[in-house]
Amino acid sequence: MRINSDILFGRVEKKEMIFIVDNSPTDIELTAIELEATGRKVDIRSATDGKSALAMLRNGLGIPALMLLDLKMPGMSRIEVLHGIRADGRLKDLPVVVVTSSALESDKGESIAAGANDYIQKPLALHQFSKALDSILRRWLPS
Repeated sequence: MRINSDILFGRVEKKEMIFIVDNSPTDIELTAIELEATGRKVDIRSATDGKSALAMLRNGLGIPALMLLDLKMPGMSRIEVLHGIRADGRLKDLPVVVVTSSALESDKGESIAAGANDYIQKPLALHQFSKALDSILRRWLPS
């Protein structure tokens, strides 16, 4: 039997789980690509609606290092998702950042009041989005 010395001596880099909740598979894929482009070691998981996201969090996904939550989703709203997270003792400290194209101050205020830790507006240019995601990672996952 061969022993992996990297595992034995703790040299395996730990990947931080980032949970993306967005109703657009294209936006999930784009966000995943841009997160990986930051150079951080990340394990990306996703859900396309709030109900599925809460079920995954409660039933075995584990607790992510960070959750990126879309503003507008079908079915369960971001407010309901945030209330569900904050009401769960295991999840109440999960950093949740609402990521959206909305520039409305009311959307930001409602999100923060419901329990979001941060709120960013998606820039239109891809390179700006990458910088915004890098900023989020440095703020919420400062390792």
